Amino acid sequence: MSKRICFLATNNVAEYEACICGLEALIAIGAKEVEVFGDSMLVVSLVKGDWELKEEKLRSYLEYAKKLLFSFEEVTVKQMHRTQNQMADSLATLASLWEKGNQKLTQPVILIKSRIPCYEGLIIAYLDLEDKGKWYEDIKRYLKVREYPQSANNRDKATIGRLAIQFTLAGGQLYKRFFE
Repeated sequence: MSKRICFLATNNVAEYEACICGLEALIAIGAKEVEVFGDSMLVVSLVKGDWELKEEKLRSYLEYAKKLLFSFEEVTVKQMHRTQNQMADSLATLASLWEKGNQKLTQPVILIKSRIPCYEGLIIAYLDLEDKGKWYEDIKRYLKVREYPQSANNRDKATIGRLAIQFTLAGGQLYKRFFE
């Protein structure tokens, strides 16, 4: 997977964007045990908790990455030297070459364009079967099993259906859809 960032970003922001993009993809497919490899010693050390955050502008990224890590049963985070990370370099080059209208790609690769920082697409709610009475419970149930509450009338059903279009359920978590 390759992601092209369409906003001003430092190298550290780009590293977080890549890490978080990968974690979100793993959550979406239901992975439980993951190994996270990064070539940024700063990002890896911050995520592992070995270093203390000094750049306040990275706080949202760090908090969101740590929140995502709680979705997995087992996580290993390792720093990889840049010279050993040819795949990441190739994907980064691919993303930098990919422009609107330039569809000369011959290999099937997932390409994502992002106009907003990834932490702005926050998780709305974890799927928790004991979590009853929340405003989003009917939406989660509808997305998961396509059922309405027994007490729902036609108006309630129409409202739930209309609201459900704005959300998606991935890896047991409810996400708000964005125009992108």
